[in-house]
Amino acid sequence: MTKVASLRTIVLGAPLREILKHLASRTVAPDADNLVALLHRPRQSYFLIPQAEKVTVVFPMRYKDSNDVVLATSFLQEFMEARRSAGLSTAPPCLWSPSPPLELKGAPAHALDANSGFVSFVIFPRHVEPDKLERIVWNLSTFYAYVSYHIKCSKAFMHTRMRRRVENLIQ
Repeated sequence: MTKVASLRTIVLGAPLREILKHLASRTVAPDADNLVALLHRPRQSYFLIPQAEKVTVVFPMRYKDSNDVVLATSFLQEFMEARRSAGLSTAPPCLWSPSPPLELKGAPAHALDANSGFVSFVIFPRHVEPDKLERIVWNLSTFYAYVSYHIKCSKAFMHTRMRRRVENLIQ
């Protein structure tokens, strides 16, 4: 069942996997552009900037609900700060910025209208060794869903606490 559920990620992650395989061999695909846009959902792309020594992955974060924008911005800032802890020192560097990073120069203007900022990961060859490749492809392919899940969980937690507080006040 897990394989069927991950079919979308496998198919949509194929271009990402190919670029990361080139990174593992420290080459750039001869037909690779300087900026590769991968469509995740309608009007939701993330970008790859392949180079021989690293691949930068940039996620423009967009949300319809203003509450989601606030929670996502806060979550992403904390996500970036958590990377600095000792246990995550080997993880790819993570950066958050409210404005588009310079790597997205040349991207279409409609792709740069992120209301929750931009998250960038810098992937080095050590992150895509053969035993780590599939995991990094999965993590990058599902990053937007990961953040969305945590936003929904945070909202549910806050609503539960607010309901409990109201019930206590009524009693």
